[in-house]
Amino acid sequence: MMNVEYIESLELAAPADTVWRLISDVTRLSDVLSGMTALVIEGDDPTLRVGLAWTQTRVIAGRTGSERLEITAVDSGRTYVTDGGGHGIRYVSTWTVEPIDPSRSRLTCTFAGIPHGALARLALRLFGGMGAGATRDAMRADLRDIAAVVEERSR
Repeated sequence: MMNVEYIESLELAAPADTVWRLISDVTRLSDVLSGMTALVIEGDDPTLRVGLAWTQTRVIAGRTGSERLEITAVDSGRTYVTDGGGHGIRYVSTWTVEPIDPSRSRLTCTFAGIPHGALARLALRLFGGMGAGATRDAMRADLRDIAAVVEERSR
């Protein structure tokens, strides 16, 4: 099976706990991430926890699409993993915050695309290169958007 994985990381001029508070408040993500146009939480409890699910609408490479994501793992204060997808591809994203020193941290996003079925594997093989640039651009934009908010808070 042909999987794709991308890792993007950014050093932030903000403490790790400030970064964590922002990225773990899923209800605010559509206010922070410029590529996200809508976010709808499932259920009444928006607390970051295994099982928290939402549908997000994003614009990537000029195309708008909605995906359902669910938290599958949380190491509070450090990392969380979302799982979702569509069109025959499962998407797994991991957000990790690491302290560098008391006033700086590193935020890393890892994205994996896992095709299910022969058609999805063929599409990934044929068109994966085009999607790679758009995926990396979206990841970098998310990191920059988060950095702008947390660094402003840390001033």
